[in-house]
Amino acid sequence: MLRETLLACLTAMMFLAGCVQPDSMVEDESSNLNQIPFELTFSADTLDREEDGTPEFDLKQELENGPVMLLWIGAGCTGCHDWTDMIREKMEQGAFEDSNMTIVSVHRWGEFETKDDVEKVFGTANQSEHYTPWTIVTPSELTQAADFNTEKSTGASIYSAYGNPGTPTLQVIAPNGVLAWQSKTYWANETVFDDGFSFFERQVSQE
Repeated sequence: MLRETLLACLTAMMFLAGCVQPDSMVEDESSNLNQIPFELTFSADTLDREEDGTPEFDLKQELENGPVMLLWIGAGCTGCHDWTDMIREKMEQGAFEDSNMTIVSVHRWGEFETKDDVEKVFGTANQSEHYTPWTIVTPSELTQAADFNTEKSTGASIYSAYGNPGTPTLQVIAPNGVLAWQSKTYWANETVFDDGFSFFERQVSQE
C-alpha cells in the first residue's frame, strides 16, 4: 500500500513539473518590470483622419502642450462608448477651451479588433454612433513604450508599460511622462472625469 501511494505521488509530481513556472522565470519577469521607468512615452499610428492631425501620434511631442488624458478604448466596449459620448459633450460645452489638457483615445485591443472596427464605431462624423472628434491612436501588441528622457525603447509593450489597462480606463499623463492619475470606472461619470481633468489644478492649489 505504501509503495502504491509513493508511486502515485511521484507520478503526480512528474505531471505537475511542467505546469510550475521556474523561480528564475518569475524573477526575470519582475526584473523587466522593475526596469521600466516612471517617465514614459510612445509613438503609434492614428486613424489618419483630419481630427488626428498626423498619421503618427507622438506622446512626448503632445505633452509639450500640457498634460494628456488617455482614454483606453475597444470598439465593442459599451463603457468606452459611454465615456466617449460624455467627453464629446464636455468638449462641445467648452470644457477644454481654457485648459491645456488634451484628450487622446488609445485602442487597446489591436490583436482582436481592426482599425476598420475602430473607424466604424468612433471615426466618422455623422456616421459613427460614438464619433470621436479628437485623436484616436491605434497601437498594436508590438508597439513598445520608450523612456521619456532617452527615447530608447524599454523593451516593454505599450500595454504592459501602462499597467495592462482594461477598457475603459482613463489615465492622466503629466508633462514629464509620468502616469499621474487613473480611473477604471466602467460607466461614464462626471465626478470621476472632473477629478482627473482638474488633477493638476488641485495639486497647484494645495502647494
